[in-house]
Amino acid sequence: MQNKLLISLILLASITFFVLGLIFPILATKQQVFGIVLKYREVRLFDSIRIFYETSDYLLAIIILLFTIVLPIIKFFELSNRILAIFNIPKRINHILHLIDKWSMLDVFLVALLLLNFKMDSNIIVMKLKIGTTFIALSVIIRMLSSHLIDLFINHKTTKL
Repeated sequence: MQNKLLISLILLASITFFVLGLIFPILATKQQVFGIVLKYREVRLFDSIRIFYETSDYLLAIIILLFTIVLPIIKFFELSNRILAIFNIPKRINHILHLIDKWSMLDVFLVALLLLNFKMDSNIIVMKLKIGTTFIALSVIIRMLSSHLIDLFINHKTTKL
């Protein structure tokens, strides 16, 4: 019971960091000439998807939407269900959802790709990572930890019986 509570709290921390990563900006762009700021903009994850969509980079928009928002949400539901056992999910589907963890670091890679893409646009644009990037990275790491702990908890529980 204590293991379940601890794992639930760890998963809740990951979900909290994920939500904060969506709310807070992931990077700030500043266009400047000779130190004079012409334009300052903070970009959130949803903004990046919109920017790629508006510039007809549909594939990048879909990849970012899928791997940084949709799949992590599905994974959070799957991990929560593994802790609380609300729904009886077939083993095949559970296995497929478990494989999503292999793609967890893609979230961080996509943030780097986004940063690189913006940097390539102009020589006068200055980029700075913001706290949202840190929140997303923490969410991914903690989600991977909680998944590992759930595996240990489930394996421990089944060997005891």
